[in-house]
Amino acid sequence: MEDIAKNRVIAILGILVVIFLLLFLGAKGNLSRQRNFANERAARAFELEDKIVQLEKEKSAISEELKNIQAQLAEEKGAHDAAKKTLSQEQVAESALKVELERVTRLKETLEKDLKEALGKK
Repeated sequence: MEDIAKNRVIAILGILVVIFLLLFLGAKGNLSRQRNFANERAARAFELEDKIVQLEKEKSAISEELKNIQAQLAEEKGAHDAAKKTLSQEQVAESALKVELERVTRLKETLEKDLKEALGKK
């Protein structure tokens, strides 16, 4: 009877060993999956950090280019305003010259008329 009890105890212990072995292997597999997941997550975080750094550099370069373009635009706007002012002044001068030309033309016609009358009386 003792042998039967010993055999039962050995069988129960064997079954428990198998159960614990299966639980251990399952836990080890789960741990391995968790490690792989953590490693993949760290790799993705590293890649994203690199992309962020690269995008920050691009943003900085684009910001600098924007500042340069805005400075050029301001210079060109100043030149445009100066040209516009000069054109306006030239238009005013042209109008004044047209008025003066019309006055001189009328004076010439008056003088020619007076000259014809003076020559006609002689």
